[in-house]
Amino acid sequence: MKNIKELKIEYYENFDLTNYCTWKSGCKTDYIFYPKNINELKKILSTKKNYYILGNGSNTLFISLKDTIIISTKKLNNIDINGKFVIADSGATLSMVMNKCLDNNLIGFEFSTGIPGTIGGGLITNAGANGGTISDKLISIYMLKNDKEVEIPKEDIRFSYRTSSIKKNDVITRAKFLLTPGDPNVSRKKIKEYLKHRNKTQPVRWPSAGSVFKNPLPEHAGFIIEKLGIKGEKVGDAEVSDIHANYIINKKNAKPFEINKLVKKVRKRVLEKTGINLEYEVRIVDYDQD
Repeated sequence: MKNIKELKIEYYENFDLTNYCTWKSGCKTDYIFYPKNINELKKILSTKKNYYILGNGSNTLFISLKDTIIISTKKLNNIDINGKFVIADSGATLSMVMNKCLDNNLIGFEFSTGIPGTIGGGLITNAGANGGTISDKLISIYMLKNDKEVEIPKEDIRFSYRTSSIKKNDVITRAKFLLTPGDPNVSRKKIKEYLKHRNKTQPVRWPSAGSVFKNPLPEHAGFIIEKLGIKGEKVGDAEVSDIHANYIINKKNAKPFEINKLVKKVRKRVLEKTGINLEYEVRIVDYDQD
């Protein structure tokens, strides 16, 4: 990239996303940037390069990134608390926010127990678990618009099951939440129960991206896949988990195309046998096919 060193922002060339994403599989990117503040983020965007903003890499499979750079938000992770209001940067993980809230005797973020994503990614997908979603306590989102940070109230954004009206290339910088004062010890007991259930019902020892498909409510994708006897099916080192059928796990060194092939195979089988066209909950990025 021309004049890349002049930006004076942390970056790496020819970076293997296998070392970044929770599936432990992915293609290489020509450049990955790690901005530490909004000004650095603006500098990268000013290059007018095609970009993909990536949080924790917990629900994304990268197959090809043709002429596209990665902007990581991992170092945009500040969390400010003022009374009951919490403002968290887009790259702060949900667990970081939850724990800081509890340290300040604020409750309401416990739903995020076990979700490995970040504030930015969580807002795009309206991430949720344990009876709650990230939009429940949301007040507003801050985004970059025409090189300026603007605050957008929750009322101007549509949220529904595992989706929102926020577009992938909308640049989220921060989000504001209103939590409730409460006893953190009570919440921590709930969190232990949530984690205990998660460890029993999800294949936590293997790399994965969490649930591959959205639940076609009131049905559950995992139950549908399990009923069709697909548990344990493999493509290379990619395998449909025998613990939770809506998880595709990396048993050793699964290649991105192997995971993608298995995802498509499961989806096709469900459609043929049940007529249900499962929607992706994970993001599969293949710019060679776009």
